[in-house]
Amino acid sequence: MQIIKRQPIFDFRLLMSEIDWSLYAIIDHAFLNDRSAAMLAEQLVEGGAGVIQLRNKTGDIKVFYEQACDVIAVTRRFNIPLIINDRLDVAMAVGADGVHVGQEDLPVSVVREVWKQEKIVGVSVHDMNEFESAETENPDYFGVGTIYPTNTKSNLETTGTEILSQIRKKTKKRLVAIGGISIDSMAPVFQSGADGVAVISALLQAEDIKSEALQFKKRISEFKAS
Repeated sequence: MQIIKRQPIFDFRLLMSEIDWSLYAIIDHAFLNDRSAAMLAEQLVEGGAGVIQLRNKTGDIKVFYEQACDVIAVTRRFNIPLIINDRLDVAMAVGADGVHVGQEDLPVSVVREVWKQEKIVGVSVHDMNEFESAETENPDYFGVGTIYPTNTKSNLETTGTEILSQIRKKTKKRLVAIGGISIDSMAPVFQSGADGVAVISALLQAEDIKSEALQFKKRISEFKAS
């Protein structure tokens, strides 16, 4: 395995407006099913995903690191950001473009103190109290949800789309909705103020991942055109 030491082609955090947030694809280790994370990343990016997040909740940091090394080679080639879920150490080790933290992870302020480079830092929020607390730490974007019921976050109550409308009134930062979002359920999400949708199962369980991603992008383009 080759260790990835290359720096980003450009600073994604300073060029947040250049990122296509509309389809934020999450590669979850639990959905690999003997497929490589790099192969999935390539299919997702070719299908139009503008951001890739890599997520591995197994606790095996070596596996996570190796997956991240493989995936970042893909995202560098396509010049899109790779965000690492939770693990700041993995993100720093591979030179990822950012990290996404949850309510039980390191605070955004601590991430910025430890990772002194200009990197993207996103945070998950599930209600207005969490949003207002997180906003004081100045994250670059918010992951909002769980919008609809989903097996990937079964321990969390669904919020519906109203929370997107509430948060949209209070911030101009990017809002990425997550939780049970499918092609058929996206319209209310974008109508409520989301900049993008974070998708796991609807993409990774598709028979043809690239084609499914293209369908997502087609519908998103239609929403934005209207």
